[in-house]
Amino acid sequence: MDLHKEKAQKANRAASAISNAMIKKLADMRPKFAAQYDLDDQLVTLAIAQAAVGIAADAASQATGMGTDKHVELEDRLHAVVFDAMNELLSDESRPRLH
Repeated sequence: MDLHKEKAQKANRAASAISNAMIKKLADMRPKFAAQYDLDDQLVTLAIAQAAVGIAADAASQATGMGTDKHVELEDRLHAVVFDAMNELLSDESRPRLH
């Protein structure tokens, strides 16, 4: 296996471990966020998704040395993708299913 592929696999394993730790921490914090901001479970979940997009954009911009304008553009584009996907999934759920 070449060095590049090995590093990519290590980074992928680290990303998975980081994701699992963040999911656990956010699950523990969920009730506090709901009470503090008077949100139902769906809105807390949406807020978590929005925060995750911000974290992803920040990490990507730091890793690549993006300037502020590119960082903002990346975050806006990631938000658009996430919200478009969520809207599509929600609209699919509201349609009657024929079996």
